Amino acid sequence: MNQPANPHGRDSSTVHGALSGLRVVDLTGDAGRFATKLLTELGADVVRVGTGAPGLPLADPAAAALGGVADWWYDGGKRRCRVDLSTAEGQDAYRRLADAADMVVETERPGRLADAGIDYPDISAGNPALVQVSITPFGRTGPRAQWLGSDLVAAAMGGMMGLTGLADRPLNVWGRQAYNYAGFVAAASGVAAALSARSTGRGAHLDLSVHETVTGSIENLFMQYFFDDVLPLPKVAPRQGALHWLRAYDLAECVGGDGGYVMITPTPTPDLLLEWMVETGSDEVDKWIGIDPGELLLSVDEVMDAVRRWIAPQDAREVWWEAQERHVAFGGVLGIAEVCANPQFAHREFFADVLPPGRTAANGSLVSARSMDTGTGSAAGSVTLPARLVRWSDTGRSGSVPPGTPAAADTSLEEILALWAAPAGEARNGDIGSVAGAASSGNDADDRRPLDGIRVADFTWVLAGPSATKLLGDLGADVIRIQSEERSTLVNSPDFPYYFVWNRSKRSATLDMKHPDALAAAKRLIETCDVLIENFSAGVLDSWGLDWETVHQWNPRLVYVTMSGCGHDGPWRHVISYAPTVHAVCGITHLTNFADRGDVGPGFSLNDHLAGFAAAVSTVGALYARERTGEGQRIDMAQLEVGTYAIGAAIIRQSAGVLPPRPEGNRDGIADHVPNEVYATGDGFVAVTVTEPAQWLGLVGLLADPRLDDPSLVTEAARRDRRSMIDAVLGEWSAGRTAAEAADALQGAGVPAGPVQNSHQLFTDDPQHADRGFWQAVDHAVFGERTVDAFAGLWNGRRWTPRHLSPAYLGEHNFDVWADAGYSPEEIAEGIGDGLFR
Repeated sequence: MNQPANPHGRDSSTVHGALSGLRVVDLTGDAGRFATKLLTELGADVVRVGTGAPGLPLADPAAAALGGVADWWYDGGKRRCRVDLSTAEGQDAYRRLADAADMVVETERPGRLADAGIDYPDISAGNPALVQVSITPFGRTGPRAQWLGSDLVAAAMGGMMGLTGLADRPLNVWGRQAYNYAGFVAAASGVAAALSARSTGRGAHLDLSVHETVTGSIENLFMQYFFDDVLPLPKVAPRQGALHWLRAYDLAECVGGDGGYVMITPTPTPDLLLEWMVETGSDEVDKWIGIDPGELLLSVDEVMDAVRRWIAPQDAREVWWEAQERHVAFGGVLGIAEVCANPQFAHREFFADVLPPGRTAANGSLVSARSMDTGTGSAAGSVTLPARLVRWSDTGRSGSVPPGTPAAADTSLEEILALWAAPAGEARNGDIGSVAGAASSGNDADDRRPLDGIRVADFTWVLAGPSATKLLGDLGADVIRIQSEERSTLVNSPDFPYYFVWNRSKRSATLDMKHPDALAAAKRLIETCDVLIENFSAGVLDSWGLDWETVHQWNPRLVYVTMSGCGHDGPWRHVISYAPTVHAVCGITHLTNFADRGDVGPGFSLNDHLAGFAAAVSTVGALYARERTGEGQRIDMAQLEVGTYAIGAAIIRQSAGVLPPRPEGNRDGIADHVPNEVYATGDGFVAVTVTEPAQWLGLVGLLADPRLDDPSLVTEAARRDRRSMIDAVLGEWSAGRTAAEAADALQGAGVPAGPVQNSHQLFTDDPQHADRGFWQAVDHAVFGERTVDAFAGLWNGRRWTPRHLSPAYLGEHNFDVWADAGYSPEEIAEGIGDGLFR
């Protein structure tokens, strides 16, 4: 059953989320709307003073009257207060809001707020605990600080499109994932800074670069580039369709039955797949049965070709489900109607039906796949969308609030200020627990970080979990990476470059959970921690005796985060899923395709990064709530749900839009800006977007092509009707220029544009990364002199450097970590010797 929703914005004052009491001014355009959506969902009181494109229209008149797809997806549940910053009156209203707020999130062009006297130094003078997160395409400093951006341009320049698509056809991932990346990092960082401000009384300013966020969150882009002396992979990672960089995941077409595509892989245990193939008649693979998985990678191309031939005549859905029953991580590529009918989502009440004001309540039944497939929505005119990012424990507090509608009317400035002046804003009071450790952490003022004093027990592995704890570590948390020698193979080993990239800002401790004394040791460590986070399959930690109920008794203030594939309950709880599997079954692969293809999808492990970001923002939200409640809580994240959440606008279009979502190449599926495409140049590709009339006029003036002289083309609707002609004109113009020349000319005319960049270009030819010190030279104990990426922004104008590089060997910090848990040096040495700490 779809869970009930808050149908009229923020009318229900009885719903408290993790961020209840946090007051946020939302001065964002499209680059920041996802960040403030997350804050709203977590319970912050967000007042929107910025504007953004409404998005594609909805079919129901009552729903459409409140806004388009973008408004419903990004702005549901926010208050609205119109502020015109071009006037003295508007600037004064903004100052008054900022003076009463805990946080400002803004996406203004660098310099605009300063020119108006309302930038962070101005507004924090009277509110020193204020946090301001400034999200800009390239950062507030550097030679490209004034360049305009779009999600397409961010994906092109940051590296996403260097890996996604075909060799001659770069492709953006559906759903504005570059902006989602930045939104997650902005929200997590902002909440962490607000949490710190509660104990220190000092706010902070974050200059967050979308460009840096994207570049630093693609798992293999720079691992391959900087470790070409170690890895048998191309130095510059190419675009190669759906084929994963390890070459062990790909899409294969099935022509039997109803046809379709399946994501194929021999993981996690190759012999299970190979024996199944032999059992069903394959005579190609028996020679590989019994080979170590690491050695099998040397023959992975041959193995994958054999799998493709074997699966081709089969029915996609049948072979996918039999694979899962045999513990093989295949995933069927699902369309959005199938995603909406997913029984796992129904069981976990992942969707909510939101009704426009004045509509009769829905009957509570699921929106049927047939109804959603037509794009007509339910009979009641409700809008269906993901209800929440994660699930929170049932300890009497909710971490998130039900989604609401876009605001039907403005809330007056005076009313907002009266609400924000109510007694004891919860965000400004409360007993400060472990965060108070920041004051005595030993870090000087210049290196103080928001999560100083927070300790994390990190039971994660591979990528999704380690990316979450990497962000927490970068924000200052003391992350203790807990592993055993037995499980630390391949990408989980300190001598593998993957580990180096994703495990900085952490200490390493070893613990063999099979040892009879392991549970007692884990208890002593967990009692010293603020957070436990893990991303094993559902039930693994329970089997170790580290279930939520037990751990909560040990440490009632602990935030307990699980990151399983599909969640800890429901019919799919035991489905095996890696990022490519999730992409297939959550809808991302289907939509990330050209209209004439179905076999592309993301070229990297997008959802692992999304899940890591989602875990991080949920964790800091729970820490914030703990200062009000005094207790921690359990966060049950399903990585499958995170994937569908990231394309939540597609669910809105499917349930209530005029046009259901479908694969359309590089078109923006939320607002359908025109142009929004990639064009071939003499030496590569350039991405171009137009979102505003002024940008269109700049483009027309630059190209000086008579085919664009029609005055009606200043409207987006007219441009959609002439899309092919506009693309042809831009294609002809760009073909005679280099990508850099084209981007420079377009930006000079006020048009968002940028070259599609690969790892080599990002490291050697990107003046913005160079000027802002994004690349940092380090000397590692195992790998020697290497380069690492920095945190994706400047804190109070300062570039952070990693406090720790990745551990050089397992258990490098055993004596320090286990001493903190109460063990003597002799006991630690004995534990290492007898296999407990190994």
